[in-house]
This record gives sequence, structure tokens and C-alpha cells, in this order.
Amino acid sequence: MNVSKFGSRLRSKVPVRAGGLALVLALVLAPACAPSRGAPPEAPRPDAGSVNAEAGILPVRYDAATGKVFLTVPRLDEELLYLNTLATGLGSAAAGLDRGQVGINAVVRFERHGSRVFLIRENTEHRALTDNLALRRSVEESFPRSVLAAFPVQSEGPAGLVVDATDFFLSDIYDVAGRIRGARLGTVRVDRDRSFIDAQSTKAFPMNTEIRSVLSYVTDDPSPEIRRHAPDGRTISLQQHHSFVRLPDSGLAIREFDPRAGLFAGSFFDFAQGFDSDYRQRGVVRWRLEPSDPTAYARGEKVEPVKPIVYYLDPAIPEPYRSAFLEGGMWWNEIFESAGWRNAFRVEMLPEGVDPMDARYPVIYWVHRQQRGPSVGPSFRDPRTGEIISTVVRMDSYRSLVDHDIYMGLLPAAGGAGLQITAEEFSMARRRQHTAHEIGHTLGLAHNFVAAAQNRASVMDYPYPLIRLDAQGRIDVADAYRPSGGAHDTLAIRYAYTWYPTPEAEAAGLKQIVREAEARGLRFIGDAHAAAAGSYPAASQWVEGNDMLEALQRTMAVRRVLIDRFDARAAQQGEPLAVLNRRFAHVYLHHRYALQGATKYVGGMEFGYALRGEETEPTRILPPEEQRRALRLVLAGLEPTALRIPDRVASLIPPVPSGYDTDLTLIPTPAGTAFDPVATAHSLAQEIVDGLLHPERSARLVSFHARNPVNPSLDEVLTVLVGATWGAPPVPRGGADAQDASLRRVAQRAALDGLLDLAGSPAATPEVRAVTVHHLQRLHDRLTRSAAAPAAEQGHRAAAGRDIERFFEGRDDRTGRTRPEPIRLPWP
Repeated sequence: MNVSKFGSRLRSKVPVRAGGLALVLALVLAPACAPSRGAPPEAPRPDAGSVNAEAGILPVRYDAATGKVFLTVPRLDEELLYLNTLATGLGSAAAGLDRGQVGINAVVRFERHGSRVFLIRENTEHRALTDNLALRRSVEESFPRSVLAAFPVQSEGPAGLVVDATDFFLSDIYDVAGRIRGARLGTVRVDRDRSFIDAQSTKAFPMNTEIRSVLSYVTDDPSPEIRRHAPDGRTISLQQHHSFVRLPDSGLAIREFDPRAGLFAGSFFDFAQGFDSDYRQRGVVRWRLEPSDPTAYARGEKVEPVKPIVYYLDPAIPEPYRSAFLEGGMWWNEIFESAGWRNAFRVEMLPEGVDPMDARYPVIYWVHRQQRGPSVGPSFRDPRTGEIISTVVRMDSYRSLVDHDIYMGLLPAAGGAGLQITAEEFSMARRRQHTAHEIGHTLGLAHNFVAAAQNRASVMDYPYPLIRLDAQGRIDVADAYRPSGGAHDTLAIRYAYTWYPTPEAEAAGLKQIVREAEARGLRFIGDAHAAAAGSYPAASQWVEGNDMLEALQRTMAVRRVLIDRFDARAAQQGEPLAVLNRRFAHVYLHHRYALQGATKYVGGMEFGYALRGEETEPTRILPPEEQRRALRLVLAGLEPTALRIPDRVASLIPPVPSGYDTDLTLIPTPAGTAFDPVATAHSLAQEIVDGLLHPERSARLVSFHARNPVNPSLDEVLTVLVGATWGAPPVPRGGADAQDASLRRVAQRAALDGLLDLAGSPAATPEVRAVTVHHLQRLHDRLTRSAAAPAAEQGHRAAAGRDIERFFEGRDDRTGRTRPEPIRLPWP
């Protein structure tokens, strides 16, 4: 998720001085230190507005005769929050245009110039926190603002200026056309003749005004993707929703950001900072929570907030999802108790008659697509302070189909006794965790991709179901998903939401929370460092287990059982057996993510987001013996026994029948109608080799060995890789499995292609390329000395030798070498 950026050209009358974040805290903490007393306010009334409302933040009037919409601007130059959302979607994961998709989140103001009123989007990225008006003005003049619209003034009176806003709301503010073009789905344009204001969804309230428009996009050449989703691909109609929201009267205190707390950082440039600063001010993104009884809160009692955080479930969510979402969401209420709150967080059903797009209601949406796609947890924020104002969690309805595929792939191995939980219990356990995860984002929490390796310390990791073998070798899924939040969730909420009476108490309290986390070994690693090419084994997505080498051994053992027992029971009665392709994909790659985690040991380095003056260890190169053990375990995945798919499994999987979509399959096959186990094995082997020989990993091996020769070198890793593939003993003729000779060649070919790719990679350092070229030469020499062999083996060696020669002649073309198509699993 993108980092929030807050900070605007606040035209504050409060005199300020340059002085860093402490100054910011001093400026805006005071109002938060004196919360209002009394009972929590009532929930917004769903019927408290109308299309012709003459009151409210921006009174709105729709003229049915002309189809025009008029706004009354009561006050010029008043800052408002403008939000833009898609009310309806395209239903395509490729386009990323979903119901509830968040667009613009900006501070705007209305300014009059002549006969027009202009809607100005403030530049909230650049500020100067100082009482020096000239410096503040210089910052304003150094960066542009944006004029979003010019409204003709229709009339003026005591209530304000009445402007015609029709053209603005019938324009493509969200830039749907740009998104479709960017996704390479064609070119579309708005047809004004087929676009209109949705009067029924256009209303004004005291705190917000909501306007809905229906825009029709037309194209002369619709793409196949658009044709798949629209009744008529030449014209698609989507609804855009616009909200103008009153900003909080008093700014929420900007809480200092600490990269170890696991929270999103909102930031802005403060050009009043001195030369010893990078001008960036960073703060935590969070909701406003103020204790109803500050004195009791300060004594350590759990206190209800003045205004709790309440999320609303989309009434479209059916059972059993509705109950799962409600339960998973309510995990956060218990977590908030750790920060001294009682009843601080609730999840309720959206009141009847309420428009889910109403900005007053943080809503958990139920979103549908034709394909598998992500669920998302974005929020709307006050860009000036980072205060979360509302949220639009989007839960994908397709996701549970993936969980069901995983479950069905386990059933044959369970035998007649079955699994410990039903398919529904398995899927809903995941959706409870999934809901808590997406809500966590909207509370300000970032992904923590090291949490699964810390006893499932956070719902903000990407979990894979924890599947074990019991003492009798049976599949055990009883503990597939953790049924609650974890220790790092508690840390993050305490950091973001503990209330402090003074800035001094806050600074000391936050430091103590982080030190406590360090003492307990609670770590945080974010998105940027959890990719497959990373160096931190525990910071891996979709892996369960505190140790990635143990996780690899466990998942490989489970995988072996799943493969050996896989049969038609992985399909339901009446399902096409072609679906076994999709179910077997999850079985065959059951160890995929553990392989990625274990590979990170090679050239591995753990690290922390260390700050000077704190105790966080900056970096630690992993012990050489761990790196070498991991290398052995990873390369074991290239053995024929690890790559082999039983012939009876391949014989079970027919092509997709007429009348069904190709999404029944995930494993590609170059053999047309036949499932190809050798090609499938080749795809896995190439994935293993490519992960091991990533240019970044190779560079670390060179660097770490240069720093200390006890660390494995790239030369050592390549020697072991070539030895495990091209140097492996030949497969005996007439062996137990006739595939094994082909599988050995598959692993050899994957190793060769990995070497050729690394040697020719522009991302590889000169040292990496030099070592790799040396091993290519050695492999070529080995091939020229090869003894007589069967025809298939001779052709395999000859093709490998010619590819190496083309490389040395400067004629290597990666696209010209036949490589297996990867198996693309959807997120579990």
C-alpha cells in the first residue's frame, strides 16, 4: 500500500517556530489533550439528507428538467476534504476498477475569481511550520496547486454562491479511461450524451455532501477483457461518487513515526527545518481516539473513548461470510484493550437505507470479479495530519474459491477419516483472519512479513494454512489459521492509540513500547524487504513456522504425502475432472513459499530498522553452516524423487471440457490435451534455480565472502549447483520410474538456463558475471568430454553445448531458449 502523505498549506493563525516534530506535536496536541466529556455521539441518521437540501456543508440541488446539479458554497476559502470513489466496478481484476475503489483524497477549497468559482486542490505535500510568513509564502510559491474545476456562478445570496457543477461531476475525475489504457485494455472516452447525475444518490448532510454520477464510456474497438465483462463492450457505464467532507476543527496530534512499530508513515516536507534535516516530517497514520475520562485513563483504568471506531458490514455480504467478517473484525476490540481502551472498536451491520458510499460510514464492502484478485484495505485521511476519516475495505468474494481448492487437494490424503475441520470451517477461518488483516491496514498497520515466524505475531502477515503430519503420518489441519490477533498487533495498536496527557509523556511512552518490543524479540519487516530475492529468511510471504528450514522440511514431507495419495476425491461429485489440474497445482507447489524462505539463507542477512541510540542490531550475516545447510535442502528439490509426478495422477487429468472456462487449470501444458508431468517439473526446477541465482543474492555471496572467507562464495554455490545437476550420477536404465532420466535432464536444463541468464544479466555485478562465465566454461568442457549415451541424452547435451557456445559468441538470446511457463498460483 502506498505511503500516506500528509501536510498541507495550512493557513493557520497559530504562530509557530521551526523545530522539528516536537514543534508539530506542540502545535496540534493541545486540543487532543482536552477531549470533550459526555456520552458518545449517536450514529449518523441515514435519512438526514436530500438531493435538494438547503442546509449542510455544501447544499446541493438537482434540476430534473435540465439534469444539472447546483452546489451552494456557503464560505469561500474554507478547507474541505474531497473524496472520489468508484460506486460500481468493471468486475475485472486486470483493470483494477472495483466497487468501492478509492480515488482522490485531497484538501480542497473554493475560490472566486470573476464570474466563476474555482475548486482548488491544495498541495499538501509541502509546508513550512514557522511563524515566518515570508518563508511560508515562499514554499507556497515554489510548488503548484491544481485547479480541478471552474464553476459558473448562477446566483448569490445570504446562503452563499450557487454554482453549476454539472460539468465537473460528469467528467472522468477518477480517470477510468486512464486506468483502462494503462492496463492495456483499450481506449475509452466519456460520452456526455449517455452520462447523467444520479439524483437518488445525491444528498447533503451537515458534515458531508454526496454526489453520484453515471458515466458512460464508449470505444470503437473494445478489448476482449472488456467484452467479457460488459453486456456491450462498446459502451460501459460506471458510477463515480464524490464526497465533500468537513475537516476536523482541531488537528490530531501528529505522532512520531518509528519504523519498528509496524505502522504506516504519513509524511510531508517541512521547509522550516534546519540544514541537519532532510525536510521530511513523518508521523503515524491513525484514527482519533480520546478518552471519555482522561483521569481514569491516566490511572491505568480501561476507559471508553469519546467516539469509538465503528465499521459497518455491507448488507450484501451473505452467510457464512458475514459472521466470519464480524468475528474477525472484532478481534481488534480486544487488541485495543491493550492500549487502555474499552469498547473502542466495533463492527456492525450497515443501517437499512444507508448508502455504503456515504463518507460518514466506514464500510467493509463485498466485491465481485470474474477472476481471482486481491482484497484491499485503504482509508480516507486528513492529509494535513494523517487522521483517518473513513475507510472502504474491499473483500473479494472469489478468494474463498482458492481456499476451497487447497482444502480439496488435502482430502485424498485424509482418507476415509476425513480432515479435522470441514471445508466451510477451513475457508471461514481464513476469511476471519483476512478481514482482520484488511481492517488492520485501515487502522494504520502495515504488512509485517516476519510475523509468521514469531509464533504468528500479527494478522498483518500473509498466512498460509499450517498443515502438519501427526505421529501416524496423517494430515493435520486443526491449527491451520490463528484465531486471533498477535503480539505485534498489540504493539502496533499501543504505539498508535495509547493516549498521553503531554508531549513529554508521549515521547517517553512510545520509546518504552518499542524497547519492550525489542526485549521480547518482536520484529517488523515490511513489504520492501520480503520479496523472493530478499536476504531475510523469516521475512517471507505465505510461510508458516518459526524457522524456514524446518518449514521447508515440513512442507516437503506434507507435499510427498499429498502427491502420493492424490486422486479423484480432490474433485466433488459432478465436477469436471479437469479441475484436478487446479487442485493438484496447490499440492505440487505446497512447498513453494518455504523454498523461497529457505533460499534466502544463501547469501542471507538478517537486519532491523535500527535507529542510532537504540539497541536494534542493524545487520547480521547468517552463519555459514546455516547457509550451506539451506543450499543442500533447496537443491534436494531438484532431485527426480522431488520433481516426480506419479503417472496415475497425470492420467487422471483430462483437458477442460466444452462449455467450461480455462480457469479450471493453473498448470500449463505444452502437450495440448495431455497433462505433461515433465513440463510441470521443469517449471518447478526453473523456479528453484532462478531463485537461487538471483543477481542480488549472487552479489551478496560475492560481497559476504570477500568480507569473511568462511562465508560461502558464489563459486562454491555454483559448484554445488552444477554438481547436483550435471554432476549427478546417471539414472539407471529400467529404473523404478521411467520419468527419472527426463527429470534429471529437466534439472540440468534449468541449471544451465540459470547460469546463462545470470552471466548475461545487466543487473549482475562484474564479479558475479566473471564467476558465472567461468562455470559456463567448465560446464562446456564437461559436455565435450561426455561419454556415449541414449539419443535423448546426446541431444540434450548437444543442445546445451550449442547454447553455451552461442553465449561466448555473443549470440545468446534468452527469448530464443525454450523455457517453461511458470505456474501462477493465486494468493491463498
